[in-house]
Amino acid sequence: MLSTAVGPAQFIGIGELRVVREPERLRTVLGSCIGVAIFDRKAMLAGLSHVILPSSKEGSGARGKFADTAVDDLILQMMEAGADRARLCGKMVGGARMFGAESQSDLGSRNIEAVRDRLRHHRIAILAEDLGGMKGRKMFVDPATAAVEVQIIGEAPRVI
Repeated sequence: MLSTAVGPAQFIGIGELRVVREPERLRTVLGSCIGVAIFDRKAMLAGLSHVILPSSKEGSGARGKFADTAVDDLILQMMEAGADRARLCGKMVGGARMFGAESQSDLGSRNIEAVRDRLRHHRIAILAEDLGGMKGRKMFVDPATAAVEVQIIGEAPRVI
């Protein structure tokens, strides 16, 4: 499992994004937010963004908070680190409905669609997803293998 691999993983907080090269790894904790990981397997690069809102029109602050700007910035940082755009692929985690089924605001679903739309816009294939539900998740990203370990709170971790 990735979470027990040798070496620490850099933590990505809400609205943050970062790109690392193997052997570094990335991790975050998600509720209704989306962890979007982008990989260039050949270059052994991975980027992770912790998206909290679907659109920059819904608030202010760091560009990494919003699906429409975070995905663009993450791709740009991947390219600056040496990724080949033609080799980029992605994985998505999170988007839980944290306040119950009766909640009026389904922010998780809105975030999922906004990130999917932005990845489609850039023609980046989504290789795997672990989305929705009612519980938060931990996410670990490994640029060497393009593996993402997901652990839903209270359950065993799995790799997507």
